[in-house]
Amino acid sequence: MTIRARLLTLLATLATLALVLVGAGCGGDGGGGSSEDAQALLDKAYKKQIKSADVKFEIEAQLDGVEEAKGPLKLTLEGPYKQDSPEELPVLDWDINASGAGKEFSGGLTITENNAFVEYKGQTYEVGSELFSQFKQQTAQQQQSFTPEGLRRIGFDPTKWLKDPELKDGEDIGGDSTQLVTGDVEVRKVIEDFFDLLSSDAFKQQLQRQGQVVPDLSKPSEEELQKIEQAIDELKFEANIDDQDRVRRTLIDGDFTVPEGTDAGELKGGSVLFEFVFEKVDIDPSIEAPANPKPLSELAEQFGVGGLLGGSGASPGTPGAPPGGYQTP
Repeated sequence: MTIRARLLTLLATLATLALVLVGAGCGGDGGGGSSEDAQALLDKAYKKQIKSADVKFEIEAQLDGVEEAKGPLKLTLEGPYKQDSPEELPVLDWDINASGAGKEFSGGLTITENNAFVEYKGQTYEVGSELFSQFKQQTAQQQQSFTPEGLRRIGFDPTKWLKDPELKDGEDIGGDSTQLVTGDVEVRKVIEDFFDLLSSDAFKQQLQRQGQVVPDLSKPSEEELQKIEQAIDELKFEANIDDQDRVRRTLIDGDFTVPEGTDAGELKGGSVLFEFVFEKVDIDPSIEAPANPKPLSELAEQFGVGGLLGGSGASPGTPGAPPGGYQTP
């Protein structure tokens, strides 16, 4: 895999992993504190689950030099969810908006107890209860691989990414005061953690179950690691934590420049930002199946892939929750 491919894989995968990171929550004793206090907050946060919330997840990327990705690429997911345990899929009702390369998309995703629905161009399509049940069973077998302890076993531990973390007063979110944990990110540690995850059997099985091609995700050589590290100009991590031991906002923001002489094709550099905010927590959302849905196979036929769905619904991987669902570290 080329350096360009590795960089793009790393950036794209952040979108999935941000959902694993941001549900954690922890609390403390007001603004200010030692590096040990800040680290203790992160360690506590990585063990807590937010079971329900109104959320907003935003991704924005700029890839300089790549003609087909000219201009900013944006994706926003927004709406309520509820998940009683990390072993279960959440129920949710999210609006989806995406833009980039001169195109825009808006739609929605709804997951109920026994079905999943996709909205596209004002029409709703259903996966179907039978296939959705199969998907839930398969997902339950994989969930524990992507719990905090499961991630730590394969070496992925974001609580160790900050060098000398700081604790400051943070902004109010949803009417609740927060503390801000930030600090210098150890870029090499982040890169190594991501490639440990990407090369793990659990992650590869997740891709296979969703019908995706599993690329060569072996760990880079020392030379490749150094080039990727050199490419990242700045990487920022922030977590806003309320006084009820819950992370209410997580930000990952980075800029990169491809070093001269690197095999990166057209890619010259760029930036990427992920922000996940829990506007309200401990809610009881009323999430119901949309009225008059059509089979998802009809939507697939519009994109020329109807045969992949067997003509009756969708493959078990269609709902496509991120690895580990939406539980929090």
